[in-house]
Amino acid sequence: MINKIINKIKNKVSKKQIIYFFGDSKELDSRISKKQEDNFDLKIEIIKKNIRENKPFQINIGISRYNFFKLFDIVKFCLELENKKIKSPKINFNVYPLSSLVNNFNRYLREITSILPKNIKLKIYDKDLEKILLKFQELDLHKADNVDDLVRLFGVLCEHAFIGPRVIVVDPHHRCNTNCTHCWVHTPKIKHCDEFLNMSFPLDRFKKLVDDAAKLKVETIILQGDGEPLLYKHCMEMLRYARSKGLDVRFFTNGILLNEKIAKEIVKIGVKEIYCSFPAGTAKTYKKINPIQKPKTYNKVVNNLKKLMEIKRKAKSESPRVIVTHVIHTQNHHELVKMAEDDVYEKVDAARFYLIRLDVMNKFLQLKEHEFKEIKRQIPIVEKILKQGGVEFVDNIKFQLENYNKKDGSWSKDIFLKHGCAIGWYFNLIPAKGDISFCCHLRTVGDLSKQSYNEIWTSNKYVKWRKQAKFMKDNMDVKFLNNQTLFDEHCTHCDNHQMLLEIFEKLKRFDLWRYYK
Repeated sequence: MINKIINKIKNKVSKKQIIYFFGDSKELDSRISKKQEDNFDLKIEIIKKNIRENKPFQINIGISRYNFFKLFDIVKFCLELENKKIKSPKINFNVYPLSSLVNNFNRYLREITSILPKNIKLKIYDKDLEKILLKFQELDLHKADNVDDLVRLFGVLCEHAFIGPRVIVVDPHHRCNTNCTHCWVHTPKIKHCDEFLNMSFPLDRFKKLVDDAAKLKVETIILQGDGEPLLYKHCMEMLRYARSKGLDVRFFTNGILLNEKIAKEIVKIGVKEIYCSFPAGTAKTYKKINPIQKPKTYNKVVNNLKKLMEIKRKAKSESPRVIVTHVIHTQNHHELVKMAEDDVYEKVDAARFYLIRLDVMNKFLQLKEHEFKEIKRQIPIVEKILKQGGVEFVDNIKFQLENYNKKDGSWSKDIFLKHGCAIGWYFNLIPAKGDISFCCHLRTVGDLSKQSYNEIWTSNKYVKWRKQAKFMKDNMDVKFLNNQTLFDEHCTHCDNHQMLLEIFEKLKRFDLWRYYK
């Protein structure tokens, strides 16, 4: 059967004397070629057979949005099939400056063409490639957005990471001074072993990560996650080092340790944003949600936030932007208005109301139907209070309410199943032990104790996972290094859903949505 197929392709090739290649791997080649007879392995066999029989042939490298940045590697692959080597140094495509993208591309093609033997030619296979290049060039010329973010968006369409993610989230350690009932790590229902609690992110490893991140044009480092960052002895040094390398730095906190000394330090460092989790409007509810803390801690957090804002104003500093985050569930749904009033009293910069991310351990906090209705009633009132008080209302909750599934408390499942996930170009989570996660849940793509961040980010495996996530509906059961699947229950309560919606909104706003798949 195989011989018949080979002979069929051979006859076709002998007529045209042309064989098309679109990549240096079966996956890339098949991604671009839509023809059944363009079988990667069979094409290789035909070339080898022609070489053995000393028959002339021509290779056309079909250029597409999915392979143009790999032309040198494809040429190298084709030459190696003929037992030849490239004598010139590697030729790379330069995405910067984006304002000269078309000229960059044409210059790159000329450089590649100059090293080609007579039997290999370049052919534009993707009729939309030039349109896409021109579109991004025009967007930059008109200053439509942050240039680096445009490059990431360009990467989504080309399925290639030209630069690093926008955000890297790091868990400095695993210790926390609260045990909030809604927390999936330190909930009272879980008792962690000492090995877990004592785990922390080494400072030297963090600095190497930041060095790589800066080279890859990462925009932001955020300290958050499995513990309270301000409890970690190297927290300030981490923030200071990342800031010294030109990265924006932010962190999450429960606000308990946010005293005057710390407040002055973070203003001095230039921390861009602080997210303070404050899930209550009264001391009574605060104690109920956080059993190990005393009711008076509620007032302590309020006063800490107020003091921070005073220090910031006295320093005449715009940073840090202080955002109070209210995680809403069955134990605090009735206090939304009081929370908003506190935000105004503290004179914080912004407030975010956010439905709980449900997990096995906090499922009992799922909203009942009447509680859900009460939240919908309160949100317009909350928004009005904040606006009148000069506090920005960060709108996460409206989308959650509109897409809320009353049966399981989810809100984000349909996004991923309809449009896939593009977070792989924008985000990383790195837990304290140093294993890099693909997204906001633990989907391991690499280990910093074994490889550098740059090596992991640019690895072939990571490239493959990004593409598979883009077509999530067809790849739901694909597994990462820790055997977590690409799609699971965490995707139904995704912390990254807002970022994903922003990506899709930009694609539509810039008239690029048609090229997404």
